[in-house]
Amino acid sequence: MAQGLQRNVTSKKNILFLSSWYPNHLTPQAGNFVQNHALAVSELHQVYVLHAIAKDQEEDFTFEDRYTGSVREVIVYYKKIRQKIPLISALKKYNAMMAAYYKGFELLMNDIGTIDLIHLNVTFPAGLFALDLKKKLNIPYILTEHWTAFLPDDPHSFSALEKKYILKIAEEASVICPVSENLAQAMKAFGIRNEYRVIPNVVDTEIFKPAAVARTERKNLLHISNLRDEHKNISGILNVVKKLSETRDDFSLTIAGNGDIDFFSNQARQLGIPETCIRFEGEKSPQEVAKLMQRSDVFILFSHYENLPCVISESLVCGKPVVASDVGGISEMLNDSNGLLIGAGNETACFEALNNMLDHMNDYDNTRIAGEAAKIYGHHEVARQFSDVYLKTLAAWS
Repeated sequence: MAQGLQRNVTSKKNILFLSSWYPNHLTPQAGNFVQNHALAVSELHQVYVLHAIAKDQEEDFTFEDRYTGSVREVIVYYKKIRQKIPLISALKKYNAMMAAYYKGFELLMNDIGTIDLIHLNVTFPAGLFALDLKKKLNIPYILTEHWTAFLPDDPHSFSALEKKYILKIAEEASVICPVSENLAQAMKAFGIRNEYRVIPNVVDTEIFKPAAVARTERKNLLHISNLRDEHKNISGILNVVKKLSETRDDFSLTIAGNGDIDFFSNQARQLGIPETCIRFEGEKSPQEVAKLMQRSDVFILFSHYENLPCVISESLVCGKPVVASDVGGISEMLNDSNGLLIGAGNETACFEALNNMLDHMNDYDNTRIAGEAAKIYGHHEVARQFSDVYLKTLAAWS
């Protein structure tokens, strides 16, 4: 294997994406933003993806070997550990995960022979394998971080052991590429010292783009998310829509996502929101999400905390203005020309912003919104930035 790890001296590199989250048959939407980065980078380099995930199964390991576009994706499912003693369980889970990653890596290496650089996504736990490959096989890695857990408003907390490994993994990366400046500052506050370069989430502009859509009598508001109320504050949106419906009837809100639609549909009925003002839809494919955005007039995201939400960049690329909470990196995405920022949880401010937006939608230049967003979040620009990081890292490494 060591012979196969000679550096590729051509401009097109073999890049291995390792990711703690990635779409798989257990969780099809997990880490889809990582997959989008991989697809973008594949315009300039050869990209392979390796992801390992625990599964209830009889076999120790099963494999999913597939292509999305030109990206080869190897998903390794390893048998879920059922040990109840915490320390023994943690050790067994670590060993099973690392064994799964090595099996997937060997499968790829038998075919491709050479990996020039690892692009790690979401520090923990996949970074444990990136760290191992760096030490054993002298392969450098960069890190892209998406995880809101570093943000002070996210209720997630790391154990002392997790924090120790996260610091080690992140500090061993050649460069850290958080998707927002806000996340970069949060990682620095967490104690991670390294070189940072912010590179945003990417939008597939072949799917998400402006489209001519027939106008309807009602102005269309849209919210799409995982519908986790403690995060996305769907209840707050419903309270605002109820109040809005008492003052005007020229709008309709669509809520879609892969969460508990029935729960929020019942909540809307209990609040007395007119059926003409609201509708609920389930989980959507990217193509279906794009169509909903193209038919909408305004996107709303009233979250308690966020990082750099893909739904906002996707809406902007479709030319739609956004009303969103001023949390995480959202203020880096919105300005007076493409949306309105409101305080998290401030229902009065949300009501006023939506009223203002509905009254002044013609003040927003949809073509300009789409064009400026495509320059920031489009495949070509994001791929170029990552390629620049790869080549500089490899030049410094050789």
